[in-house]
Parts: sequence; C-alpha cells; structure tokens
Amino acid sequence: MKLFRISLLALMVLLVFQTGCQTPAGSGEGGKAPAQSFNTSTTAEKDAAKAPTAPPEEPLAPLPPDHWLVGTSAVPDMVPATIAADAPRTLLREYGPAYLEQIGAERVLHLKGTHYEMGFQHGTLMKDEVIAASARLRAVGSLSWEGDFKASLGEAWRRCDPFIPQKFKDEIKGMSDATGLPLDYVQDFTIFPELFHCSGFALWGRATKDGELLHGRVLDYMRTAGLDKWALIIIQEPEGGAAFVNVAYSGMIGSVTGMNDQQVAIGEMGGHGAEQWDGMPMTLLISECLESSKTLDDVRRIMTDTPRTCEYYYVISDAKADNGRGMAYGVAAFPKEIQFIGPNESHERLPRPVEDAVLLSAGDRYNCLVDRALKMYGKFTPQEALDLMARGVAMESNMHDALFKPRTMELWVANSTVRQPACNRPYRHYDVRKLIAEKP
Repeated sequence: MKLFRISLLALMVLLVFQTGCQTPAGSGEGGKAPAQSFNTSTTAEKDAAKAPTAPPEEPLAPLPPDHWLVGTSAVPDMVPATIAADAPRTLLREYGPAYLEQIGAERVLHLKGTHYEMGFQHGTLMKDEVIAASARLRAVGSLSWEGDFKASLGEAWRRCDPFIPQKFKDEIKGMSDATGLPLDYVQDFTIFPELFHCSGFALWGRATKDGELLHGRVLDYMRTAGLDKWALIIIQEPEGGAAFVNVAYSGMIGSVTGMNDQQVAIGEMGGHGAEQWDGMPMTLLISECLESSKTLDDVRRIMTDTPRTCEYYYVISDAKADNGRGMAYGVAAFPKEIQFIGPNESHERLPRPVEDAVLLSAGDRYNCLVDRALKMYGKFTPQEALDLMARGVAMESNMHDALFKPRTMELWVANSTVRQPACNRPYRHYDVRKLIAEKP
C-alpha cells in the first residue's frame, strides 16, 4: 500500500497565490513593521553579479560496474551520489540581523528574532522570488483541486486556526507585511494540501561504520515545475527557542525537512487524509518540534499531545538518545491515533525491520531501500548513505534529498533541476554550526 504524502503546505500555495497583490506593508503583530528600508528589486538584480556563476549541468556518468549499487534496482538512471567541491561563502544581501548568502550554486537564508521579525525578514529578503514563483505556479492549485479552490483553502484555515500557536500567526503576518500580500493569501499558502511521495531512513549503531547516526530524507514531488530556482537552506534562530536548519524554498513558512542544534532531526513522508483539518498543519508541527525539542522524547510528546491533521509519516531521530548511542523512530500519525515504530520493529506497512535502522518508503521503493541497507549494513558512511537515496529509492520526481549527521550538525543537500532528479545532482555539504557562528 502506497504511503501518499500530503503537503508541501507552505510551498505550493505560496507559489500559487503570491502574484496578485502589491499592497503597502502594514504594521506587525503587537507593533510596527521594522523601520529599515529595503529595495528588493534593485538588490535582487545585484545578486547575480555577486554570486558565482553556476556550472553547467554535466551528463550522467554510467554506474561503475563494481559499485555497490549494481543490482539494487533496474532503473536506467541510477548513479552514485557526488559531493560538490567546497566553495566560498558570498554575502548577497542583508536586512538587520538576517542575511542571504551563496555557497557555490546554493543559497542559505539566515533569519533571527521573534517570529514576526523572521517572517518580515524572509518576506523582505526574498520578495521578488516569491512573486516570480507564484507567477509560475498560480494555476496549479485550481487544476489539482476539485471544487472551489479558494473556498477549500479558507475552510482549511478556519478549522486549523484554533490549533495554530500565535507565534506562527505572527510569522505569517510578518511575511504579509513585508511582501504586501493580503494576510489571507499567506494563510492560504501555509495551509494548502497537495499529494506527493517520499522516503526516509535513519541508520546508527551496528548499521553505520563508526556507529554515528545518519538520517536521510527523500522528497519526491513535482520536479518538472522548476522549483529548484527558489530552493533555500533556511537557518532560523527563533527568540527563546532552539536554532534549526530547514531545507526549504523561498516563502516557505514551516518545515518538512529539518535538524536543530539539539541534535534532533525530522523528515516527513506524507499520507492520505485530505480535508481532515482540525489540528495544527503538518509543516508548523514540524517547526514546533524543531524549535521546542531538546530530546527525542520531546518530539514524541509534542507530536502526541498536539491535535494533528490528515495522515502523515515521519522519521524522527536524536543523536543523544540511548545514552549517546543515537536512536530513531518511524511515526505513523493520524488525527485520532499516533504510532511510534522503533528499530527492529515490524509494522503492517514496514514488514522488514532492521536492527539499528528505521526505513520508511512504499512498494518497490521500500524493498529497494531495505535491500540496500542490508547490503551495506555496518559499512555506512555519509557517502554510502547518500548513495542509498539513488534512483530506485528516489523517484523520477525527486525534488530534494537531505542527509543529516545530527551529532556534528552536518548536512548534505541536493536539489533537482527540470532535467535531473535531486539524487543525480551534486550534494552540497554544510557545517551548520559554522554557518550559525560565522557570518561571511
């Protein structure tokens, strides 16, 4: 039975709706909008001059006949993962404590402060991209949703609203004020559900070469729409909460892939359950877990105690758990029930448990994931863990892949292009602790 995914909640409606409005920025929740001026049009034009020229896409090299992936899938475009060469950090623009930098062909957005301030910073620094992205995808929502699209979004927000913490509403208000979008437009793109498919895993202890926890996440969804143009690594330092890194896109409020500075990581797999909206939206639930969790038990408590929407699956991990050995769970979350599936535990949808591993996918991709994990069991380093996400596990629609090493706060990310799935693109390595501590 396939595990269908709901939601790139923030991403899709963000991209669908933001073309239409250029209203003046208003005042923030509990105070005025920041007084600094920022000309997004002129600064965006200057970015290209500052940023290094992205290298052209190279044709795929064939899979070496002696590579360990041989025989794990029959897909023709299965290749090993490559890691991009180190590149200097280039400051593109800044606004107060927030700034945008480029590393090679990839960008990192830094946000810091209250939620309202982070929303305003995000909207200010990325305004042009948000509008351009929405122009590309404005029609997607009405084409993919039966019935009155706008009315359905309004109904989803109305039902979720009582369960959304005020801080996230403040962040939405900040983005609305910065971009000039009506508040309900930003609410819409924070709530919009859409179906897509994914895989995820965590390996540690006996499964990895050095015993360290490695947590991988495969996002399979709508690669040919060209969303890679707006791909971002977002580092958020919320006032009073844990700092975290979010693998995301311009304008995305909430998270589907992230890791915090407490060595906790989360990736979401998705599910059925459209229109079961009486709870906190999934993307905001993940953000709450990243911001508020110091341990794996904290994540379990937040996910259990928070009213949930729809049907979602997660891999959650903590490098500190089990007396520092590391630990992860698979999570099956429904509005009225939640299950935590540990390593070496069987589940009706995950019938092949593996010691010191959590492996989530669907159908043939699940079997491929397990076969690969068993083939390299005890030998996994970051390179083999990246290889694990090659085609066969990743779908043709593979939009981004991420690998977390939570103990050292290292991150590897690849984003798709319209020509190639993410798994066939070079991964960029990030030292997240260094990115937080040092400004370029």
